[in-house]
Amino acid sequence: MSASSVLFAVVSFATAIAVICLCIRWRRLSATEGYRRLSASTYVWALSYAILPIALGVLCLMGYYKGSPLAPFLLAAAVFVCVMGTLHRENGKTFLRTVRDFVGAYAPRGSRPHWPKAPKFMSKRSAKHRERREARAEAKRKKAEAAAAAGKQPSRLSTWAHQTLAPWAKTDFVRLCVAALFAFISLEICWHINLLTMNFLSRLIDWAMILFAMTALYFLFQRRSWGAVAVAVACFVLGVVEYFVVVLKGSVIQAGDIYALGTAAAVSDGLRFDFGGTVLLGAAALDLSLLALGRISPRVSNAAAGLDSAKEVEPDTYASTKAAASEATGEKNAAPSQQASASQDAAAGATGSKPKAARKPRRVARVAINVLLAVVCATGAWGSTHLAYAWTQLLGTKFWQPVIAYSDHGFLTSFFSMWYGMPIEVPKGYTTAKAKKIEKTLAKEYDSSDAAKTYKTASKQFNQVKPTVIFVQNETFSDLSKFYDLGYTGYTGPEYFNSISDALARGTLDVSVVGGGTCNSEFEFLTGNSMAYVGTGKYPYNLYNFSNVNSLAKQFKALGYGTIAIHPNVPSNWNRDKVYPQLGFDQFLSISDFEGAPVFHNGVTDLSTYQKMLDLIKASDKPLFLTDITMQNHTGYDTGNIPADRLTNYQLKNVNAYENAEFNEYVSCIKASDEDLKVFMQELRQLDKPVVLVFYGDHQPNISSNYLNDAVYPNEDSSSLSHQLRTFKTQYLIWANYDVAGTPATSTNKEISLSYLSSYMMELIGAPLTNHQKANLQTALKMPELTLMGYSDTNGNWKETSTDLTEATVSGSSDAAKAYRDLDMVQYLEFGSKVKH
Repeated sequence: MSASSVLFAVVSFATAIAVICLCIRWRRLSATEGYRRLSASTYVWALSYAILPIALGVLCLMGYYKGSPLAPFLLAAAVFVCVMGTLHRENGKTFLRTVRDFVGAYAPRGSRPHWPKAPKFMSKRSAKHRERREARAEAKRKKAEAAAAAGKQPSRLSTWAHQTLAPWAKTDFVRLCVAALFAFISLEICWHINLLTMNFLSRLIDWAMILFAMTALYFLFQRRSWGAVAVAVACFVLGVVEYFVVVLKGSVIQAGDIYALGTAAAVSDGLRFDFGGTVLLGAAALDLSLLALGRISPRVSNAAAGLDSAKEVEPDTYASTKAAASEATGEKNAAPSQQASASQDAAAGATGSKPKAARKPRRVARVAINVLLAVVCATGAWGSTHLAYAWTQLLGTKFWQPVIAYSDHGFLTSFFSMWYGMPIEVPKGYTTAKAKKIEKTLAKEYDSSDAAKTYKTASKQFNQVKPTVIFVQNETFSDLSKFYDLGYTGYTGPEYFNSISDALARGTLDVSVVGGGTCNSEFEFLTGNSMAYVGTGKYPYNLYNFSNVNSLAKQFKALGYGTIAIHPNVPSNWNRDKVYPQLGFDQFLSISDFEGAPVFHNGVTDLSTYQKMLDLIKASDKPLFLTDITMQNHTGYDTGNIPADRLTNYQLKNVNAYENAEFNEYVSCIKASDEDLKVFMQELRQLDKPVVLVFYGDHQPNISSNYLNDAVYPNEDSSSLSHQLRTFKTQYLIWANYDVAGTPATSTNKEISLSYLSSYMMELIGAPLTNHQKANLQTALKMPELTLMGYSDTNGNWKETSTDLTEATVSGSSDAAKAYRDLDMVQYLEFGSKVKH
């Protein structure tokens, strides 16, 4: 525990103790002339501000706070302001006057502090303002007296405007607006500090969503602040969660994450949740939001609800009724509830209306009106979410860089824009007949190509050999030395993996995710479909039913293969326990099948899963299709759980010590995976059964997008496509322990997209190809790379948005643009039209 952590803890606990002392000793001030004794609810509200400092103090002692030394003091200042503002709310005095009286109340008797007079120029301005205010009040009084003398009764509209609209607009509505503003700040500032550079209308829409939600709950709870408080707290909690998602995954909370909460909880054990100063700024904003909500009236009189008839109000009681309404809707708890009730009964007696017991219908009507207003506000909140989607669509916002998009447009606007974009869009001009025609045309083009001749040779061999096919998706496996200039560190990547020279094919693999989203890489390989046509922020495993979708498991199962999936973790992760049977797997081995297995870093070792597959192959009397989704390298590279003799010590430039330690922990994990792969492949070489191995990394680690890319290339535009693409690449390997007909003796080096990889593997080993796979292979000749980021043509030119891809004027190869549109049709035929939410 560092000295700074102890200091921050002391400051936090001292703040909490000071809050308690303020509440305990406020009774001395309550004895001062002009002050009332405070209600219990006010003390509870004030004491609630001590919760955050106490929590911060505990977390500081545990060493979780890693932020600015100024932030704890700013939070302490915000807490004091909020406590004082809460304690003075029932006394009808200004905040500064309350502070002045409070300080004076603690001074020794006979030595009260002397308060200096305001400068003359301020006194003159204050006097003029007071004179104008008094003149307006006098004019209103004379007008009311003249109307009373003439026997005029105030109209119903006038009564409503004076007793309901004006007091509410000047008090509760303004307070809701202020509370919504600070709730918005608490949501955003926790994870980014670009509030001033955000799109203005997006900020306004975000604020409107929160305001509508608060107002709806305000009316639903009969003009009390409880529901609005829940909205404010929810905004802060969302901001904190967003902070950790950005820091730990290099991503944001997206629409599809709602369906993956169980997975997120299951894989978070190895993560360390350190937080920075921006979270404390968010906490300070939350306190200010609660301060505004604490001023909202808890009771509203009949007159303030607009239910008293103007005809029932006599001129001589109009002023008193208006005062009662103003008191009920103005300063919170300006009078005890008993006094308010008494004043209402007195007004009722003066006007000849029925007693309190007979006014139950009016109370029912008031409740009904509030509920109706709540529905109206809820409709406004719902409409503002649609406005957010329309606004981002109008701007053509690119959500393939979600962190940048969210920081530009705000969390709520971005989230709901992605939410409404969840359904898979039908391609423009799509018909089933047209899509089938395109697919058949591409399949015929492949059948007449030179590649098909080589494929026929391998196909004859495959029908005779029927090899076992193993697909290993190695968690976060990537040779970072291939994509980043790390030569100065001495790091050259995984030694054994790079030394394999007898692979059928190997090279760079273009993927659609970074730092997380493992299931999307798995989806692309097993189905041959690209996330480019599914969309950003979606996780197909959590959204769709795959019963009618073709997959590799179903293909091999139709050939008489046994199909087994392995994932040494919780089976419900990414909904795998439901998706795997839909994809055609007969058996699923999860964490319960690896009891007592050795663990490295954040999961069961790779070698344990490899040994399990070897046992299955040896025990089976038929060929198998095996899928292995490993876990040991899972994100969280600040755990400090790597043995010292296995921990590397490379030194990066332009990073701090913490980030350098993260890099070395990750590299140590890759080294361990490389060693396990060596043992596995040596066993496969000696196996007397034919085996094909497909090995690749699902994505790069979050450190790539968080700081490594920027640290190695500080002069590049971090938002440019070329800069971002570097983080969406891993490596792959296709290897067999027997000589595959039609393939060269040495490895073929080829860059390929993950959605093409399974089709390419099937072609190399001569396995039966579907028309969809042939379409993929033929499309790859014109559009070699296709990911969620965009696509590349044969000249290596990338286009970043799918919107641009559908335009015939797209730069680069026009053949690639046409190939994109054709494959869009084919994928909707094979996937989009078959899935159900």
